[in-house]
Amino acid sequence: MIKQSIISTLICIPLLLAASLNAQSDLDKEAVIKQILFVEQQQREAVQSVVYEAEYIEGEEKDGQFKEKERINKKIYIKYLADTSLFYEEYLAYYKDGELQDDKKLQEITKERKEKKKKRKTMDISYSMVKPFYENRQDLYTIEYLGIANDSIDNFICHHFKVTANSEEPKLINGQYYFDAESFQLVRVDFSPAKLVKKTMFRMKELNMSIKYEPNDNNYWFPKQFDISGKGKAMFFIGVKIAGTEYYRNPQININIDDKFEVSDGN
Repeated sequence: MIKQSIISTLICIPLLLAASLNAQSDLDKEAVIKQILFVEQQQREAVQSVVYEAEYIEGEEKDGQFKEKERINKKIYIKYLADTSLFYEEYLAYYKDGELQDDKKLQEITKERKEKKKKRKTMDISYSMVKPFYENRQDLYTIEYLGIANDSIDNFICHHFKVTANSEEPKLINGQYYFDAESFQLVRVDFSPAKLVKKTMFRMKELNMSIKYEPNDNNYWFPKQFDISGKGKAMFFIGVKIAGTEYYRNPQININIDDKFEVSDGN
């Protein structure tokens, strides 16, 4: 009987340890998420508006090399309201194959891209990438806390989360999230749509995106770079590869930009 009792105890110990570790992991996960949301809310209350100098470069990947096709210089204006945000882009210069285009072409590309954005209801950098962690959205996702990332992320020691959508909804994402272990601010998120575009004339086979963030002099964190790459098939089975990078520089906060939203791009 004593021997059986010892054996039973030895069997139970690993199970108890596993249960204890899982419970601790859940506590760590909830504590980290709580701090992430607290920090985001603090910045949201402090920053009512932000203006970026931006540069978007689009091209094509061929034989492992990136070939620039288009470049757009612009200003981006964002105003944060209580439960949403307003977004506006001002196009300043347009380059095609390295050549500066005239004002007429600039106006054409401005109209074309804004109409596409509105039609596709494309998200932009005014959208909070932390939304999957919001309490009212956590049912839409499976969130796994993977602890401290093995490698530094852009020179930051980071908490690592894996976020997976529970359904294939167009507005949901799957992503790898990295939060600075000291400030709990988002350092980088690598993500893709939970559902890819599949239309009669075009089918997206792969779409990968990444946003990097960095602090300003006042320790508010803003996006600094957005990368996108994808593969698809257009009509007649023509293979399409896309690649683009947008840089955000010199964020100016809390300046009056109300006049920019008389005809807002919306969000």
